[in-house]
Amino acid sequence: MSAEQKLSSEWIQVGELVDGFGGNELQPTSELSGRSLDLHFDNHLDNDSDKGWIIQHRFLSPDTLEWEVINGEGQGQTSIDEYRATSLRPGIVLVDFIKNSERATSVSLVLDLNRGIFTAIIGTLPTEEATNLAVYSRVLKGQSLTPVDTVFMHGSIDTPVSDSTPVHQQTTDLVGKSVLYDYGEEDSYEHHYLNPNLYTWHCVKGAESGLADTDKCHYYKVDEELYLFVWREKVIPTLGVIMVDFNKRKTTGKLFGYKSYDFGELSNGPVGAHLTLLNDAR
Repeated sequence: MSAEQKLSSEWIQVGELVDGFGGNELQPTSELSGRSLDLHFDNHLDNDSDKGWIIQHRFLSPDTLEWEVINGEGQGQTSIDEYRATSLRPGIVLVDFIKNSERATSVSLVLDLNRGIFTAIIGTLPTEEATNLAVYSRVLKGQSLTPVDTVFMHGSIDTPVSDSTPVHQQTTDLVGKSVLYDYGEEDSYEHHYLNPNLYTWHCVKGAESGLADTDKCHYYKVDEELYLFVWREKVIPTLGVIMVDFNKRKTTGKLFGYKSYDFGELSNGPVGAHLTLLNDAR
């Protein structure tokens, strides 16, 4: 096998990557089980409407929730989905689930119970046709280089949202840092945070060993030394959502993509890592 053939075969779908991946994931928390939270979204503030989403989330068990749109577009819609909840710090919970009522869509919720606010990340994977569109064609069309779509939304928990409601703010705190993430005995990646929109990843050890790329990313500050980091890959359609705690030197989150190359079954695998700060060029 030539070097070019070998390299091309190392780009694998998310389902193949997370199969046997890691070992340093946080154990799920059951602290939300039995609770009901009304999430008041701020998507009405700009147009001064009363039709902002209110979506009730009823956590029926440690791994099953029922959501219902109480107000706004889609009022009355409801679904029962499986979820995973993890917590790096008391009062801050990352909830993640596949939204089975929509095509290839996942929802991640950073529930900041301490301040009564949340950030929602709604991610949608591309169709096979959109994935196969060449990067150069995307440039010519003025499109993002990655076909993975994300929407970030904010709001308050159990109280109406207003202009004075706090928000998890975008941040440049990570820009200039280089971090090694050890996901387990078999898997390690370096992240180099380049600017507010881009980062470079490099697989030091694992199934993607030797591979590297620069991809679109988003950073939010949740608390002191605690960040939400989201990235969208362009070669293999992948959405990564993790929370990074530089105090505990630990992460929790997920990798969302397709199980295999037929663009059918989805993979939404939990990930977690121990981190080492390699450099800070700020």
